[in-house]
Amino acid sequence: MKNKSQVVYDYIEELVISGQIKPGERLPSEAKLGETLEVSRVTVRAGIEKLSAIGLISKKKGGGSYVNFPNDLNYLQVFTPTILHNTDFYELLDIRKALDTLSVELCTQMISERDLKSLESTVKKMEHVSDGQTFFELDRQFHLDITKATKNRFLLNIQSMIWDVIEKSQRISYDKVANQSRLVEHQLILDAITARDVVQAKAYILSHLDKIIDTYQNEPITSSKVQ
Repeated sequence: MKNKSQVVYDYIEELVISGQIKPGERLPSEAKLGETLEVSRVTVRAGIEKLSAIGLISKKKGGGSYVNFPNDLNYLQVFTPTILHNTDFYELLDIRKALDTLSVELCTQMISERDLKSLESTVKKMEHVSDGQTFFELDRQFHLDITKATKNRFLLNIQSMIWDVIEKSQRISYDKVANQSRLVEHQLILDAITARDVVQAKAYILSHLDKIIDTYQNEPITSSKVQ
């Protein structure tokens, strides 16, 4: 069952996605939203705070809340995460299997020496980090650097958006599948990319994600470091 602030979040999100409230327009007042949804103003504020945190709306002191205008730089970051916020972690992993396989295939064919050194540096840093947040950042950097090396900006935008969704709404699930053995998997992926072995690189990235999915589905684990 959804908590009440999530009900507010979903209601406002639907108003924006459906075009009932357009960029630049003001949201209904907190009192009106509370009356419509039969929740308190405190609950309404909590839902609005969540939407503000992802950049969908902006609050003006003493002047209500307004839907933000998208631009070329923030369109995916602002609007796609709110569309996908109900996607569960398993679904995101399934999407990653397809996109990460494409990313590693193109990366292995096109990666520069500079990009390769960046990947090597990231893997080395991961070996010496113990706190979960830093490990998350390095894990994201490793996978996004693979996509960056493809020179495909659209693919990079999509992958960046997926990691944003994981960070903002799926961190609990992410932490549950964290495991030190993931470091070995990252090294194998890196070795295959270094050898320019497309077949092995694709096999290792699929194995990496399949193991995460298996862990997520079957093991009640405590959080550790990285996926």
